[in-house]
This record gives sequence, C-alpha cells and structure tokens, in this order.
Amino acid sequence: MSADFSVRMQVIVDDLARALHRAVLLDDEDLTPLTHSRQLGELDDVRVHSVLQRETRAEVKAALFDFGIGTADSALWIPAFPQHNLMPRFCVPVRSASERFGYLWIIVPDGALPEGGEQLAEQAGAALLYILDRRNAALRADESAAQRLLMRLIATEDPEQAPAVVAELHTRGMAEPNDVVQVFRFEPDGAHDPADRSLALRLRLTATDRSRRWYTLAGSPTTIVAVASSEADSATTADTVAEAVRASYGSRPAIGSSGAALPITQAALGFRQASLALSLAEIGAGGGQVSDWSALGSWRTLAVLGRAYGANRLVELVHPGIVGLIEQGRNDLLRTLETYLANGGDVRRTAEEMFLHRSTLYYRLERLTEAVGGDLSDGETRFDLMLGLRLARLAGLYRPGSTTV
Repeated sequence: MSADFSVRMQVIVDDLARALHRAVLLDDEDLTPLTHSRQLGELDDVRVHSVLQRETRAEVKAALFDFGIGTADSALWIPAFPQHNLMPRFCVPVRSASERFGYLWIIVPDGALPEGGEQLAEQAGAALLYILDRRNAALRADESAAQRLLMRLIATEDPEQAPAVVAELHTRGMAEPNDVVQVFRFEPDGAHDPADRSLALRLRLTATDRSRRWYTLAGSPTTIVAVASSEADSATTADTVAEAVRASYGSRPAIGSSGAALPITQAALGFRQASLALSLAEIGAGGGQVSDWSALGSWRTLAVLGRAYGANRLVELVHPGIVGLIEQGRNDLLRTLETYLANGGDVRRTAEEMFLHRSTLYYRLERLTEAVGGDLSDGETRFDLMLGLRLARLAGLYRPGSTTV
C-alpha cells in the first residue's frame, strides 16, 4: 500500500473517530487490521488484540461471520459478545458491487451513536471504498509491470543476462543486486479470480513479514518469489508462506520450495527447483505441506528424470513385481514394503512404525518375496524395489494411503 493511500485512509479514520468520540478500526476482508484511530473512545479486548497482533482471533472471526457480516450489503449493528469480551459495534462493509475490501468498525460501548453518527460512518465507508478501489487499481497496474519483469527474471537461465534483469528490478525498487531469493509454487483452487487472489496473497505476505519483498505470479501453478538481503534468516520463510496461502485461499495445497536462499541472479534455478519440488509435494514425497528441494535427497534425481523422460514412460522402468501388486490393489503389501525398505530392512523398527505384530510382518515379507521374485535381504534387490516404488508414485500409479495397515 503506497504512503499516499495509507495517509488518506488514516485521515478518514481519525476524522470519524473525532466526530463520534469513538474508537474506529478498518479491517481487510479477512479481518486483518489495515489502520485504526488514535486512542479515542473506549477499547475492548478484541480491538487491542487485533491491533497488537495484526489479526483477529479465530473464534471472534467465526462469530462475526456467523452473524452475517460477510454477506451484508449495508451497515449493521453488532451486539456485544460477552464470551469474547467484544463490545457493541457499528459495522460498515466496505464493498462495491463486485468486490469486498473490508469492514469499518466503530466501537460503541453504550450501543448508541450521536445523532447523524450512522450517516457519518457510512460516508466514511464510501470514501474508504473509493480510496481502496483506487489503491487496488494502482496496485494491479504496478503488479502487471512487475510481473512481466519477474517472469523475465525466472526465465533467464543465462548467467550473463541475469544481472541486466536484476538491474531493472533495482531501478524499480524491487530488489538490490546482492539480494537472495526463495521461490515457492502451488496449485490454487479455482473458486476465486486468480489475479485478485494472487494480489491479496502478496498483500498478506507483505503485512506478515516485512523483512522481505514479496511478489506473486498468478497462474496454475501460482508462483511466490521472496526477495531478501543476504543476511536475512530464511528458516521460517516456508512457514510464513504456508500460513499466508491457507489464510488467503482457505485450503492447504501442496507447496514446492526452492529451499535454501539463492543469489537473485539464480532465480531461474530457484524457479526450476520449486517446480520440481511441487511435483514431488503433490505425491507426498516431502512428508509435509511444503516440500523443500534442498531436503528431498534422492527424490530430486527422480524428479529430474521424470521431467525429462515423461510420466507416461516412467511406467516402463517400474519393477514388474511392484506393478503386479498395484494391479492387485495390495496397498497393504506396498506400504509394508515401502516402510521396510525405508527402515533399512530392520524388522523391529518396521513392526513398531506400522503397529504390526512381528509374525504378521514376517508373513507379509514372505508374500512380498513371492510377489517380487527376489531376495529382500539383497542390497541390489532392495534398491531396485525402492526405486520402483518411487517411480510408480511419480508415474501416478501408486500413492501410499494414510489409513492402510
């Protein structure tokens, strides 16, 4: 949000607070504070928390949306919610016919505004709507130019050409020559306009972590580029991204990450790594919502092979014993084999991890030996089978079920 838009919104909020002698707060559509009045009027716990923590508590948010603020087209009174220490409020939804920008709140402990107060609040809401609409239009125009430049950055593989693109980013105030980048990719759901949702995600990331410059590229997949100084700590960046995606999209999609920060001139490498990591995240290879390319081990080689060879042809490389078990629907044996191999053939650890009696495990291992036609104690056989299981997952033939024992 530019300083000009921020100042104009602050003036409107402060003027309204002075006119009504009440505390005023402006939230975005997800009830994250955008700005608030100076200390005028009585405060409640909800407002104090939202201002200090830059969020509205989940249970309060649920209560307000259950009351109907999300579908309200005009101003409405919100009663006190004693269970949440929330005082009565007058709420003005800040929205156009097609877009909701947020909510203007006037805290009214005694449940009444001065004469003409509701009209003043509605006028302030209309003024804020105009400013926020202009802000978003300006952001979209700036975003369009920035995205064209970012697309050039992540497509520039030539190390001799990348510095020129970085120099253009520097001219626009988007990056410094010695900055580093991390790249994230995920598949958004189709329930919202991709460009608007991508912009909202960028605004949320910027509000959450101001130590980085955040950029998003709408599409399928959607791309997030985090730019920071070389001294910045990148340990929590993935958590920040995962939470922002959840809050913006209302879901927890698989996310591929380039992992460790790279020099900004290597952003194209980071983009390629995040793309491959996403393909692994989507088959559950990373073990969590975010698959970090630098932590994926031997999966990385298979991802590169899969991209070059093609998923359809990977089937040719899968061990025939694995294919047979898949065709028979023997997920129990497949999961047993995968767990056994992951534990280096350790029967005790495998039985404990799968909550199986050892006699049951030994029976399954006998069946597996028959099915694959090889000795499970042989190192080459184990390697071939582990490779086959992973290739089958990459080819879309098999994915471990979380409930199959």
